[in-house]
This record gives sequence, structure tokens and C-alpha cells, in this order.
Amino acid sequence: MTDRPDKSFIGRVTGKVTGRVVETVDPDIILEHVDINALLERIDVNALLDRIDTERLVSRIDLNSLLATVDLEALVRRSGVPEIVAESTGKMAGSAIDVARRQLVGLDFLIERIVDRIFRRDPETRPTVPPLLAAQIELGSGS
Repeated sequence: MTDRPDKSFIGRVTGKVTGRVVETVDPDIILEHVDINALLERIDVNALLDRIDTERLVSRIDLNSLLATVDLEALVRRSGVPEIVAESTGKMAGSAIDVARRQLVGLDFLIERIVDRIFRRDPETRPTVPPLLAAQIELGSGS
């Protein structure tokens, strides 16, 4: 026989003593002597995260209550959507006005041709520039 005590006996005694210590000692007293930062440094966070069942965790989240806390107006303002809408609306309005101007110029040209035919005007005798504008151009080039 050896002089070493039986391991199962030591396990039983340790278990009973540990239970009594846990029952009688205030955990806050023990935690006051624990360096939490040193303990956290020993934890492998990635290994801990690998053990988490993310699907189960996400299924426990009440999205309605979570979204109720979100300030959607502030979120939209931060995203820049109002500025984008205003800018694109301005560009669209400008483009629409340009298209309308082009169509009016084309319509003016068409009406001018129709009027010239009705009055039997020779299109070759028409001035290329309105007379008042031509006078201003001549004044500007002479000085």
C-alpha cells in the first residue's frame, strides 16, 4: 500500500468543504480580491463568441421594441437623403425646363415656316439674327 490518500476521498472532502465555504462566505468579499481586468485578459473572446448560438440570440430580440427606440428622422437626416432628393429634384426640374425650351424653339421654328409659306416669304431673305440684336452686335464690334 502507498502512503498517498485515496483521490476519491479527497474529492469528496473537497466537495463538502467547498460547498460549506460557498454557503457561508459572502461572494462580494471574494470578488473584492479578484483582479477582473487580469481575469478578462485571460479569456479568449473569439472562442467565447464561437460558442454563442447567434440564431438563437437573434430570435430572442424583439425587433419592434428595438425599432421603436430608433429616431428615424435623425437617421434619414444623417444619411443625406433629403439633400440628395432636393438636388436631384432641382436637376430634374432644370432638365424638364431645358426640354420644354427646346420644344418651344422647335415649335417657334415650325410656326415661323408655316407663317412664311402663308405670306409667301422667301426664307433666304430672313435675317439670321433679330434686328435689335444685330444692332447691338455691330455697336459692340465697332468699339
